Amino acid sequence: MPAQGDTLIEPVPTTKKGHAFMRNHTTTPTFARRALAAAALAASGALALAGCSGAEPSDAAASADAGSAPTQVSFALDWAPNTNHIGVFVADELGYFEDAGIDVEILPYGSASAMQLVSAGEADFSIGGQSSVQMARTSGLDVKSVYSITQTDTGRLVVLGDREDITRPSDLDGLTFGGFGAPLYTALAKGTITGDGGSGDFEEVVLDTGAYEALSQGRIDFTLSVATWENLQTEIDGHPYRAFKYQDFGVPDQQSTGIVSSEAFLNEHSEEAEAFVQAVARGYQYATDHPREAADLLIAANPDTLGTAQELVKRSTALMADEGFLVSPDRPIGAPNPEAWNEFGAFLFKQGFLVDAEGKPLTAEPDWSEYYTDEFLG
Repeated sequence: MPAQGDTLIEPVPTTKKGHAFMRNHTTTPTFARRALAAAALAASGALALAGCSGAEPSDAAASADAGSAPTQVSFALDWAPNTNHIGVFVADELGYFEDAGIDVEILPYGSASAMQLVSAGEADFSIGGQSSVQMARTSGLDVKSVYSITQTDTGRLVVLGDREDITRPSDLDGLTFGGFGAPLYTALAKGTITGDGGSGDFEEVVLDTGAYEALSQGRIDFTLSVATWENLQTEIDGHPYRAFKYQDFGVPDQQSTGIVSSEAFLNEHSEEAEAFVQAVARGYQYATDHPREAADLLIAANPDTLGTAQELVKRSTALMADEGFLVSPDRPIGAPNPEAWNEFGAFLFKQGFLVDAEGKPLTAEPDWSEYYTDEFLG
């Protein structure tokens, strides 16, 4: 998956390591999950999280009537469970949703994109990256970003680490790119190469997730990857990629992974939206403060898909927590970065990627402030 959180392509329902997708939330015995959650709370002093900026539930969420049935809310995954979703699973495992008076059903990844489910009213929330929201809402889908999971772009242009003939992006001119079937990803590759002084001319073959195997076999020369997942897996395997960050070569930054809802749901269920978003913020804050315990909770909730990838999950969570992917010193956890939305939106517009509901190219750039909100963060 070239950019975590993006749903511009329809990947096969497998994890990035090739395991078949299945929801495993009910496969771990309840008593074991509760014991793990209790241990995590005890080990971290999680009650202190109430003082964390941006992670404290509002008075409305905290005052939910304990005697009433919790409100049902649904959240659609965009892929098999991975560390992008860690705050949601932590919030579920540690009872943050219950504290907020909501019962969250985590919907497994399916054939329809998660954002399409949200737009159609079949899910209340889902994963949706910034660029995906910008393109989807422009084309007529009812989606709006309510929480920014990653504060910067996790995508990278990658080659095999032992390719001595490729030391910078401009060396990729004339070589073969393993693409993913979406023009945006081609533009990211081209923009990185031209930003390094290359022509940006290369051959492209569409391989989707098969690009990683093709790269390892030498059938292609470069592809796009994710710094917090695939890149780590190659390090674990002993054959790390050589990675180039798009933004080092002039491509605008973006908050590449987030959570979206629909205007219809937000307008009709603002209290539930506030409760969900603030509980999720607590979950991601916990993952930031206690990455090892959060990783254990994510694995325990999804043993079949992540039980054999424990090192990857733990290293990914630690990287996201320690390297500023989940939090920024410039804004509260989960808050949008207007500059990133404006600059990457301008990139999409100038490159001609934005079309309206009839498929016609936009003639005027949208007001990107209408595509996200921070009102439910409290």
